[in-house]
Amino acid sequence: MTFDLDVKTSLVWRRLGVPAGGAAAEMEREFDAAYERARDVLAPKHSYNLWAVASARRGVLTLENGVALESGLLAKLAEGADAVAAMAATVGPGIDDLVEDYNARGDAFAMMVADAVGSVAAEELISLVHAAVATEAERAGGAVTRRVSPGYGDFDLANQPRLLGLAGGAALGITLTENFMMVPRKSVTAVAARKK
Repeated sequence: MTFDLDVKTSLVWRRLGVPAGGAAAEMEREFDAAYERARDVLAPKHSYNLWAVASARRGVLTLENGVALESGLLAKLAEGADAVAAMAATVGPGIDDLVEDYNARGDAFAMMVADAVGSVAAEELISLVHAAVATEAERAGGAVTRRVSPGYGDFDLANQPRLLGLAGGAALGITLTENFMMVPRKSVTAVAARKK
């Protein structure tokens, strides 16, 4: 399954902190050029896997394969769920390279635009993956909860290596730093619970 990303310029402007219609004409021209170049380097990829829930209690979600994700929020989300979807999405390394290129040339505005395009695209992609998981669940008479990513609430970033493995993130080219940050930077992992 592939998704066509519609990276809305209004969302990119919002990430830049500029209200709709609030940019000068010269800024809009610079924005358009940087936006188009950033769009050209997007290489979206995603994966997700469903895992049966073994237990969800005492702040730990344990899956059928014995992997445990520590989070009271996640365990509560998975109460009564038969499975969880582990999801990963990335827009590829091109945005990181482009941001570094703009930075090296001292083009701060284009760098910020490229970074914002990557962020908006990655968020859109993980939303589309989540929606696809929800559609599958609905066809089977179930439903999917909202998604939660490491770093949100008590779902600590230390869970990131396990979640990335569950989602199949390595096959997308996603790796982790010592501090559990993802590379490429514009990558997202998330978990949602499926309930029947």
